[in-house]
Amino acid sequence: MILNYEKIFNSVDLQKLKNKQVLITGANGLIGGFLAEFFKYLNDEHSYNMSLILTSLSKKPKRLEKVLHSKVDNYRYISADLSKDVLNFDDHIDYCFYCAGYAQPSKFMSRPNETISLNTSGVNNIFSKVFNDNPNARCVFLSSSEVYSANKTQDSHKETDLISIDIENKRNFYILGKLGGESIVNNFRTKGFDAMSARVSLCYGPGILQDDARVMSEFVKKGLTQEYIQLFDEGMASRRYLHIEDFTIMLLNTTLFGKNGLYNISGEEENSIYKLACIVGERLNKDVKKGKSGNLVSSTAPKIVWNSVGRYNSEFSKLNFKPLWEGVMEFIDWYMDEFNH
Repeated sequence: MILNYEKIFNSVDLQKLKNKQVLITGANGLIGGFLAEFFKYLNDEHSYNMSLILTSLSKKPKRLEKVLHSKVDNYRYISADLSKDVLNFDDHIDYCFYCAGYAQPSKFMSRPNETISLNTSGVNNIFSKVFNDNPNARCVFLSSSEVYSANKTQDSHKETDLISIDIENKRNFYILGKLGGESIVNNFRTKGFDAMSARVSLCYGPGILQDDARVMSEFVKKGLTQEYIQLFDEGMASRRYLHIEDFTIMLLNTTLFGKNGLYNISGEEENSIYKLACIVGERLNKDVKKGKSGNLVSSTAPKIVWNSVGRYNSEFSKLNFKPLWEGVMEFIDWYMDEFNH
């Protein structure tokens, strides 16, 4: 896998994680799976002696094969549907990363009730269990930059900005679920518990599953299997993409040393969907063709979502983010090797 674990290790003081027990939900996804693999790296290469409890919906979590097939017994996996199941474990958790949720628009738009429940009931159940067993634990909920999507301004959105909701948008179940999860986190904080929310922009990098249907994966699939890369619309929607390595640095800094209960975790480089498609097309030698009208997913997607990372930069060293073109090139190389193209 084309990933630089040493970059993360050298960018964050991770001593607090030594000999700790960590719970990761959504561990079969891009973010949860990467965290599990990085913590395994800390054990293997730096003797951190961390224990991991990993959970996701999958019965056979392909994303976690390297972790779960390890020779050490520090890692345990539990299959559960956190939208309706209450996870039972007797372990004393020191850090909890709640990464469970539907990140692909096609999934969260077709499963509105589960989307709401995963981000509200699931968060409340897990955090309650963790804090009941260890009142000094640190629990982190992964929210989304999409909560800003109905705000009309094109300025970078700050954590203190008021949030607007377009009640007729079919993506609202996702946004309301994330805001509901943040409210639950705030409730724990008012009771004196150490909880935090992170509004994450579009995170990408090696580690996605083959059936991933998010935009970058779809462009690579089209570039590898079709004559050209066809967009649903003109591709003018603008995003700030964030490579998984940079994401992990920001997440672990805020988890271990953050002074606030809410952080934007985002890149700072604005790029349109069309530009992203062109980067993929250049690497795979395929033309990009714009569409005229979007399908349900693209037509309901926000046009501009830019997060401000001013709060993060005020507390931590400003990151030298991996440029999108470099990250995409690495992702394509990994994708072709991983899925035998």
